[in-house]
Amino acid sequence: MSTSTRPASGPPGQQDQSPDERSHRSRRGLWIGAFLVVVLALGAVIVLGSDDPRRSEGDRGSAGTGVWLSGSAGVGVPSGEFAEWRGRELEIAGYWADNNEAMVELWELVPGGVWADWDGPMDVAIGAIGGGETWSAAAAGDYDDRWRESLTELREIRGDRSGTLYIRFAHESNSNWYPWSVDAGEAEDFRTAWARFRALQQEIYPESQLVFNVNRESVENGIDWRETFPGAGQVDVVGVDYYNQYPYAGTAEEFEASAEEVDEYGAPKGIEAHRQFAESVGLPFSVSEWSGNADLGDSPAFMEGMYDFFSTHGGTGPGEVLYEIQFNVDGYGDRFLLYGDDVQMPESAEAYQRLW
Repeated sequence: MSTSTRPASGPPGQQDQSPDERSHRSRRGLWIGAFLVVVLALGAVIVLGSDDPRRSEGDRGSAGTGVWLSGSAGVGVPSGEFAEWRGRELEIAGYWADNNEAMVELWELVPGGVWADWDGPMDVAIGAIGGGETWSAAAAGDYDDRWRESLTELREIRGDRSGTLYIRFAHESNSNWYPWSVDAGEAEDFRTAWARFRALQQEIYPESQLVFNVNRESVENGIDWRETFPGAGQVDVVGVDYYNQYPYAGTAEEFEASAEEVDEYGAPKGIEAHRQFAESVGLPFSVSEWSGNADLGDSPAFMEGMYDFFSTHGGTGPGEVLYEIQFNVDGYGDRFLLYGDDVQMPESAEAYQRLW
């Protein structure tokens, strides 16, 4: 999805493919129990303190066996209203600057922009190439100057912030609605162009992380998207944009059934299949955009399924969920909103607020 340039219609993924104790018998027992509780609590603080590498990026969300960065993008997010509504601070934020002008101007990140004071981790989608441009020209270096300018500006703005910047270059490239979409005849040029961008990123802003991020499913591009993967050495995080659609999951059973789906090429389509791909290439996993889709229904089961997935797989290692960003962006008929003035999925919103 995008908030700087968008497809004209349809949902993301196609066309707009877009968180008890017994009493003791004596007073002495009570004191001993209280003492032990204090000791254990102090121990927990030490174990989960700032020296724990799994909590090195500010306060990370935690539940079950997993620990991950939990965030959102869109309505009420920059102002803090979304965090207040859900009852927990955001640990990462999402932003789009995904056209040729926006990737160098970065209007919302510069002084006076809504994200100018954000110090935490951030995922930013910057696009790649524009209308009339090609991956073959990109592979030849024609757009290196613009990419260099974008990376230099990102470093100047974000380089002294405490939170990592995750750069989504050419996100949803397995779609058919962006200028940077990749079809069957462009895979080699795409990988070559990606390597050029990676070299620039490592030269200019190596502290950032480069994210290879696909849409949940490929759309009319005639290729197994795994053939476009640039290689583990060219990528820091593998991600997916994942909305409750195609297929829609209205129950826990339907969520589980769709989680390991693959497409006609055998490429990942379900969220667990995508996670397994990240694990297979030795990289952490992100869900840089996700939400329900009110056009198809209001599914608290989808919210519960996503929360259980993040809880089970959260972490920083291969195939572990490093971060997730709920897409609370208005527009698109407001069908993805969980918080705001026109929420059309009240049961999903309640489930998200309760769980997170």
